[in-house]
Amino acid sequence: MARARGIRRYKGWIALGVLVAVGAAAYLLLRDGSNETGTVTYQTEAATLGTISVTVSGTGNVEVDGTTEVWSPAAGTVESVSVTEGSLVSTGTVLFTLDGASAEASVARALASVRQSEQSVAQAQLQITKTQSALAALTTRSTEPSSTVTAADITAAEADVKVATAQLASAQAQRTTAQLDYTAAVDARDNLVVTAPCSGRVHDLALAPGDAVSATGGSTTSSSGTGGATAGTTTATGSGAPVTLAPDQPLAVHLTINEVDLPGLEVGQRADLEFDAFPEFTATGKVYEIADSGSNSSGVVTFDVWVSIDVADPALRAGMSAAATIVTDIARDALLVSNSAVKTDSAGGYYVLVLADGTGEPRQVAVETGLVSDTQTQVTAGLSEGDLVVTQTIDPSDTDAQTGTGGGSIMVPGMGGGGGFRE
Repeated sequence: MARARGIRRYKGWIALGVLVAVGAAAYLLLRDGSNETGTVTYQTEAATLGTISVTVSGTGNVEVDGTTEVWSPAAGTVESVSVTEGSLVSTGTVLFTLDGASAEASVARALASVRQSEQSVAQAQLQITKTQSALAALTTRSTEPSSTVTAADITAAEADVKVATAQLASAQAQRTTAQLDYTAAVDARDNLVVTAPCSGRVHDLALAPGDAVSATGGSTTSSSGTGGATAGTTTATGSGAPVTLAPDQPLAVHLTINEVDLPGLEVGQRADLEFDAFPEFTATGKVYEIADSGSNSSGVVTFDVWVSIDVADPALRAGMSAAATIVTDIARDALLVSNSAVKTDSAGGYYVLVLADGTGEPRQVAVETGLVSDTQTQVTAGLSEGDLVVTQTIDPSDTDAQTGTGGGSIMVPGMGGGGGFRE
């Protein structure tokens, strides 16, 4: 038993010796692999002049914007159409004309309605006179000693007057409506030619000769089967105008922008546009409208922003997906350093570390900053072109850095290992 205990004790000392030897070797490897001299070193770059821009990104879709609906000023039948889809027009260009014979017939019908309504008013006025006379006669007779007029007779006569008065009011309202219809028919007869209210291009043409059109905001009925509707059907009411005009280049990009990016946006800012369907080409444009109110979806607030397209490729279509990068600010001939070189002090100010001439040791220099992009910062005061600023500090004695995830090492059970850099 004593011999066995001695053997176990002997094996334990051997294991301990091996562990110490391995640990010592690992320590030497770590020390030699980190930095042979054990001194702190710095990665630097020179402050340079250049251009820096700040951008906002958003996604959305291509859509047709800035259209103008053209309706007929009055009801009628289309006699001729002077344009086709795609036609370029200017203010006053004739778009379509209404049939004169149909307009004259409408005037005649409207005039007949006016005369009929006037006769109805006259008859209603005569009826009021009769009922009022009858009521007056009954009232006079009721005061005679031998009168047989009862209270019920008086009440009935009074009711007749009220009925006649109501009939007169109804007849007068009908006459007013008939007079308005007559005025509209006369206007239609005198305005058979419908012209473009503005310049642009015919984006949609929903009528053809023979179609019946109603007054502004009404409907268009096709009897020929051509144009914007099938035979015997009615096209959109209130939304499908007979003619729709659009700018010569009607396509725009409708974006949704996060609320945190909105303060930097302004009308007139340049945008670079990309389209999912055509990754091989890009376009430029300008912000021309920003929504006054946002939309909240699951706690995320976004705003609608519209961007014009300077030159739209003919292959673009409304509804296609688009992305925009909007330049919100830009500075040229600016003094620039990497973002990693700029630090914040305890007071909230900014500083950089500049290598002192001849010493190789950095000194802290307070700076003022301007624009900041994803990679660079503009320095407006505190630095000069060519100054060497520290972008990264490598300290081999920093145990935090050596136990980080940035480097490699030999790992020993029960011991820390690794290597890394600290900025």
